[in-house]
Amino acid sequence: METMESMELFDMVQSTVAEVLDVDKEEINEGTRPVVDLDAESLDLLDILFKLSRLTGKKITMQVIQKDVRGGLTEDEFIDEDGYITEEGVKKIKAAMGNDNIQTENITSKEVLKLIDIKYIMKIFRETPAGEV
Repeated sequence: METMESMELFDMVQSTVAEVLDVDKEEINEGTRPVVDLDAESLDLLDILFKLSRLTGKKITMQVIQKDVRGGLTEDEFIDEDGYITEEGVKKIKAAMGNDNIQTENITSKEVLKLIDIKYIMKIFRETPAGEV
C-alpha cells in the first residue's frame, strides 16, 4: 500500500479497534481514546497495533510510539525524578498527538497510553514508511 486515504485508514483502524475490543464500530470516532473510552488495556493496544501492522505492511510497535511521543528527548529529559512527564515532555506529547488541549498535567509515563486516540493511531500509520521498524 503506497498511500492510504484518510477514510480508508479510518475504516481500517475503526474496524480493527472494534474487533479487538468487541465494541460496535459506531462507538469509535477519531477522538475516541481506546484506553479511556473503551476500557482497552495495554495488551489490547499491542494487539491493535499488531493487526494494523499486518494490514498495512508498516511495523508499528509501542517502541515506535514511545519514540514519536518523546520527540527525541532522552528518558531523563522526558520523565522527572518523581516519575512525572517533564514540561518539555508535555510539549513533545502535545506536538506528537497534534492536540494542545489534551490533559497532561501531573501525568506519569504509564498514563501516556490514556492519551492515544484514533486520530493519533491514524497519524502514526500514515507517517511511517512501509517496512520501517
